[in-house]
Amino acid sequence: MSDKKTLVLVGGGHAHVEVLRRLAEKPFPDTDVALLDPSPSVWYSGMVPGVLAGHYPPNDAKVNLWALCQKARVRFIEAAVTQVDPALQRVYTSVGDRHFYDVASFDIGSVSNPLPTTPGSYVVPVRPVDVLFTAINERDAIRSSGLNIQVVGGGAAALEVALALAYRWRNAPEKRVGIVSATDLLAGFPANARRAALAACKALRVQVREQSPVRAIEPTRLVLETGDFVPSQLTILATGYAPAPLLAEMEVSKTEDGSISVNSGLQSRSHKNIFAAGDCASNPKVDIAKAGVFAVRQGPVLYENLRRAVRGGELSTYEHKPDALSLISLGDKRAIAARNGFALSGGWAWRWKHKIDREWIARYIG
Repeated sequence: MSDKKTLVLVGGGHAHVEVLRRLAEKPFPDTDVALLDPSPSVWYSGMVPGVLAGHYPPNDAKVNLWALCQKARVRFIEAAVTQVDPALQRVYTSVGDRHFYDVASFDIGSVSNPLPTTPGSYVVPVRPVDVLFTAINERDAIRSSGLNIQVVGGGAAALEVALALAYRWRNAPEKRVGIVSATDLLAGFPANARRAALAACKALRVQVREQSPVRAIEPTRLVLETGDFVPSQLTILATGYAPAPLLAEMEVSKTEDGSISVNSGLQSRSHKNIFAAGDCASNPKVDIAKAGVFAVRQGPVLYENLRRAVRGGELSTYEHKPDALSLISLGDKRAIAARNGFALSGGWAWRWKHKIDREWIARYIG
């Protein structure tokens, strides 16, 4: 009787990309591995602002999942997973297929927190990235006397997207970009980071509204909690974490934010044959920010623990180090570098970020 096992990887997130790279170097013995994702390529989040600004062509910021699977001898299934049945150990896809697993791993990212929206409003989240680029490409072709684009959110993602678009349209004064934040811009970052961010917004004509929670989105404007209105023909949501829709009906232990609840080995607390990493996972005992850098760091541990889950053995521990370097693009070829309560900015920081990003993506191509 064959002792062959089946491992199913759901989603092409940063941690799973590293798992694929390592499988290409050292495959699991007697294990059939499949990756399911609706797209044959995945965006590297760190380079998306640079693509929006026009510094990189889109393909430079993508990892070819299909090619990576070929190298790793992993079956690539181009389909979205729409349902998971942990009791039967099956995942169901958008094309009507079902796939059995002995072990399953999830790295499906997250979506932006929704806001009340009136029908007819043009609202796009910062993720999925393809939807965002479709909206931006449509706006590229529009020539009008005035076009207002508002980015809702106050974190690094909102800042990077707004400044990238302002730089992209720096010679199109009819396209006006703004940021509407419920908090201070870059709240929680060092004061130097905030000052650099506000200066960059001023230089690129990005109007910033802080302490301005949005009550509702209407077709031509945002309605603030104060009752004031902000013109907006396109609203981009960078409003923080919300769980991917797949997780809503998934009968596994979850944390308060709707993520899969995992232990220090990235293993589900309710199902020992389910693992999760990146934004879709949370360890209730460790506060891990929803950021791509931590998904990248989880990749090696996830690979090792999936191997041990398939073949037996004590799990490794993901040792979280919260003091990650933050490199925040400022639209033009400058960036903020922030770590441990300190921040500096300038062209050197962008060149540093460029080098790190290029080195990361180079690991998964060629």
